[in-house]
Formats: sequence, C-alpha cells, structure tokens
Amino acid sequence: MGNKIPKNRFDQSVVDKLIEDTGLEREVIIAWRKQFLLACPSGKMNRKDFFKFYRSLRVESDEKVKEIANFVFTAFDRDSNGKIDFTEFLCGYAITSLGTMRQKLDYVFALYDKDKNNSIDRKEMIKVISAMYDLLGKPKKDYPPERCVDDVFSLIDVNNDHSLTKDEFIDGVLKNPYLSDIISPFNE
Repeated sequence: MGNKIPKNRFDQSVVDKLIEDTGLEREVIIAWRKQFLLACPSGKMNRKDFFKFYRSLRVESDEKVKEIANFVFTAFDRDSNGKIDFTEFLCGYAITSLGTMRQKLDYVFALYDKDKNNSIDRKEMIKVISAMYDLLGKPKKDYPPERCVDDVFSLIDVNNDHSLTKDEFIDGVLKNPYLSDIISPFNE
C-alpha cells in the first residue's frame, strides 16, 4: 500500500522518456500533465473529454472546433484504443507544435487516415479539408474542398491509384512545401 505512486506524480523514468521523446523541459511536461489531469482526472481522455480540453486551447467557436477536434483525436490516439493518455497527448502536441516538418506530416497523415488503413483516399481528405475550411472560416465556394483535393492528388499521387501512402503523402508535401499550408491544421 505504501509503495503506490500517487496518480498526480510521475515516475522519473517516465519523465525522462518524455523529455527524450518530446524535447520539452521537465517543468513544461509537469505543467502540461497538471492541465491534462484537471481536464481528465482518470488520466485517459475519450473524444468528449478531448473536445472539451481541445476547445479550451482554441479561440474559435464550438461548431468550428468540433469536427477538427475529432480528426486530431484520431491522430493523437496512436494505439487506436479510443482514449488518449497523457503520453499520447504530449507526444502529439510536441510533434505538431515543435517537431520537424517530416514529424508533423506523419501526424497530418494520421489525421487524414481516419480508417487507419495506411492510405488516404479522396473522401478522407475532403472531410478534413472541409473541417479546416470551417475552422478557419474560409469560404468553400472560392476554392471548393473537392477541387483542392483534386489538385493535391494530381501533385502527389505518383502512381495515380487515387490513394496516398504515407511515403507519397510526406514526400509529396516536402517537395511541394506550399501544400502544407493547405493540408495541415498544425501550421502556425
């Protein structure tokens, strides 16, 4: 009984691993963990908990944030168990905020690959692009999401199979950097 670690404390090896994985300082990790546990005392967020937490980090209206929050949840839930633990959250946050372009694009790919079949089809991309338009208040009539997706696929679907593998997606965006502004919700 006396050997139990309180839920609000970290094992030093977990903190060290998070420092290594995220590049964040110990104090930042501890502060984020406190925020995470305030939002979700159980230490695991479901979609509803995540939406509330994600909503608190955004200035846009609930309607604009809701759909993109669902996509971000899917990308952060790396083990696909329907919950995000603190490690998944912090690693996702660190990479999407501070990571290299390749690391960010790995998360962007996961965001689009809703069915987690390791490829992105047009329908998956249209859904995310539409949600990003809504989040940003961008009018869909000027450059419809369908046309945007057609343009993206024409540039990076190298084998023309109407599906993007992770390598096609990441390499294509790295070769066409202006695409990251179109397809990534993690840009500043």
